[in-house]
Amino acid sequence: MRTLVVGAGAVGGFFGGCLAQSGADVTFLVRPGRHNQLAQSGIRIAEAVGSEVAIPVLTVTAAELSGPYDLVLLATKGTALGAAVNDIAPAVGAETVILPLLNGMRHLNVLQTRFGAGRVLGGVCLVATELQPDGVIRQVAPGASIAFGELDGSASDRVRAVEALFAPADFESRVSETIVQEMWEKWFFMAAGGSATILLGGPAGAILAVEDGPAIIEQVIEQVAAVIAAEGHPVRAQARAQVAAALTTPGSRFATSLYRDFRAGRRTEVEPILGDLYTRALAHALDATLLGAATVRLRVSEAAAS
Repeated sequence: MRTLVVGAGAVGGFFGGCLAQSGADVTFLVRPGRHNQLAQSGIRIAEAVGSEVAIPVLTVTAAELSGPYDLVLLATKGTALGAAVNDIAPAVGAETVILPLLNGMRHLNVLQTRFGAGRVLGGVCLVATELQPDGVIRQVAPGASIAFGELDGSASDRVRAVEALFAPADFESRVSETIVQEMWEKWFFMAAGGSATILLGGPAGAILAVEDGPAIIEQVIEQVAAVIAAEGHPVRAQARAQVAAALTTPGSRFATSLYRDFRAGRRTEVEPILGDLYTRALAHALDATLLGAATVRLRVSEAAAS
């Protein structure tokens, strides 16, 4: 299965590197600077606790790209979606499958509008990685997984082909018949965790340790859950329990990539993770004051940096 991985950063570089290491036919679509870096040293992945590995990989820039590919694994940040959609067009043929691993939900409409609803799968990835200045992709917590499936929940040959492609790689993968619900629930996880840590200025454990911290975290969780429910995808008990474990367990060191990017002064995914959800809250006339405050906090920060 000829696979194009779009993005060789913290997420795309990790999962694409694992696929390449397993022997898959993988090419990375990258910017010229990253292209030169990977040509010299390959994808370098450092485990949270353990060694570093360098994986030789094939790369291509947008100017060099030709297709079609069987699978396009779209693993950019939401901020790069517009450019990525244009860049991958030469790679998308009549039988190409696009599997996005982006946060939020609005990317589905963007991809379906450009390439057709039938070419897009749903996907959710869980991994805690950071791209270091020297190009190393460092895991900040163990574990990595991808869930994926048809948007209507049906079984298909192309999903089974992706399942077979992922099986030998060094990450967990599974086909989901409820992938759209899982995407909404990951959005819940990212938006609740991101809002709390951005707004209150620290990882979950630090917030819980101060007076009124736990109560504010609970309010954030309730506000975000209410928006998700109003959109027709109420959060299931297991997903709610996972968020509670991360955000309400004393001593938790949990913080989202949104918070890590904010603290590091990097551009954040404020709009796909928080802004879009806040807009939906307003459309439903819901009380989402804390979600809105976190959204504006990031917008102010990014405006000052631009």
